[in-house]
Amino acid sequence: MVGRLARHLAGAAAAWFVFVVQTALVYLGLFAYAGVTNADLGGPLGGPFLVLLAGIVGAILVPLLFVPAGLIGDAAARSGRFLVKMLITSAAAMVLAAIYMAVVALTTGDSLDVMLWSCLGAAVTVLVPAVAHVAVADGVLKVGRIWRRFRSPAPV
Repeated sequence: MVGRLARHLAGAAAAWFVFVVQTALVYLGLFAYAGVTNADLGGPLGGPFLVLLAGIVGAILVPLLFVPAGLIGDAAARSGRFLVKMLITSAAAMVLAAIYMAVVALTTGDSLDVMLWSCLGAAVTVLVPAVAHVAVADGVLKVGRIWRRFRSPAPV
């Protein structure tokens, strides 16, 4: 139980980190686009504020989205391969993100087309962090197995 929790905590930390880095890369892309098209650059605090906001949103998404999706993938592919766990976890994360975004869109009164585009954007946004969660959680599991294999036996 402790091992499973440690694996998923490490995966959740990786998902949070990837989510924040992904936001920074999107901002750099938007910054480059604004520079090429001579548009407004968003002010000097645009980038740091967006990364801070992504850190907060990522911290909220970890217990609500990435950990449940990782547990779903772990339970569905208990003895499955890495690819099966990754596909199931990614699908679960995308579905959960779309559901959460639909709830937000409905509560704010957005139109149906805005809601659908928001759900699609949310599903695509969580794909890479979900893969990072599975990769790190599976890597921790493999490192634990290797560690136990090469640990010297206790003297008798």
